Amino acid sequence: MPSSTGITSLEWLILSLALFAIIAFLVLSRRAESRRIERMFPRDRIVATSFGVSYFGLSSEPGGPARSSGALVLLKDGIYYHARFGRRELHIPAAQMRGIEIVQFHKGKPLYQKAISIRFVTADEAELNAVFRIPMPDRWLQTVRATILKRPISVHDLTEEPSDS
Repeated sequence: MPSSTGITSLEWLILSLALFAIIAFLVLSRRAESRRIERMFPRDRIVATSFGVSYFGLSSEPGGPARSSGALVLLKDGIYYHARFGRRELHIPAAQMRGIEIVQFHKGKPLYQKAISIRFVTADEAELNAVFRIPMPDRWLQTVRATILKRPISVHDLTEEPSDS
C-alpha cells in the first residue's frame, strides 16, 4: 500500500474554499460597516475612517483593558466608535475632548503596541480616557489635532506607563 504524505486535491479544494469563505466574510462585513457609517453620518461630516480598530475600553470600567474590534470614525465635530460584533459604541463630541496622546499602557497594563488615548469629560464632569489601537496612530493624532481640536490641547507621545490611566 503506498503511503500518501502530501496534500490531496480534495484537501486543497477544501482549504481553498475555507480561505475564500473567510475573505468573503471579511469583505462583506467591512462593506456592511461602511454602509452603516454612511447612513449615520453625511459624507461631508466624515474626515477619516479606520476599520479593524481595537478598542480597549474606558478608564472608568472595572478590570483590565477590555477589547473589541470595530470601526473608528473621525468626524468634524467628534469621534465615533462602533464594535463590529455586539452593541458597544462610543461617541466623544469635540467639545468634551481634553487631550489626546499615544500610549502603550491602559489601566496599568501593557498593550504591547502604540495606541491612542483620548481624554474627555462626561456630562457630569468626570474625566475619562478611551484607548484605541489604530493603524498609524501618529497620523490619527495629527489629523485629530488639525481637524477637530482647534484649541489648546495636550498632545503627548508617552513611552512609559502613565500614572493616571
